[in-house]
Amino acid sequence: MSIVLRRNSERHALAPFYQRWNLFDEMDKIARRTWDSWEPSELDTGLIPYTDVYEETDQLVVKAELPGINEEDLDIILEGDRLTIKAEKREETAEDAAHHTRERYYGQYLRSVTLPYPVKIGGISATFENGVLEIKLPKVEEVKAKKIEIKARLPKSTGKTKKEK
Repeated sequence: MSIVLRRNSERHALAPFYQRWNLFDEMDKIARRTWDSWEPSELDTGLIPYTDVYEETDQLVVKAELPGINEEDLDIILEGDRLTIKAEKREETAEDAAHHTRERYYGQYLRSVTLPYPVKIGGISATFENGVLEIKLPKVEEVKAKKIEIKARLPKSTGKTKKEK
């Protein structure tokens, strides 16, 4: 294989390679036009509280972390087998304040949990302390585990042992 070098009197000594860079420039222009014109749809700014759902002997317990929430800004809704927790964390600073950093989240907390079994609506209780919501949902009687006593009797033996046979 032989390599042929040609001198080009134009500004660009390697004209064939220069054309490839034009191709990359064109691709870059197309990409920039596409991405610069793209506007994201409005993002959901809802906050999702961390939750624990566990079962005790007679009840189901749901705990949710809701830091910075006041009790009056909290709603708990039970519809069928779906428990929904709604809360709103409102901004605490004045509108004319000049922020140097702003890292805290404000907005609406929303969390829905599907309950694994029916609960007694009349016995539901909720407490809210130190930013932790605890909801206790008592089980319906038919869902509670019941110990079943075995009443079957073994057949009577003849009293003979193997040696007597």
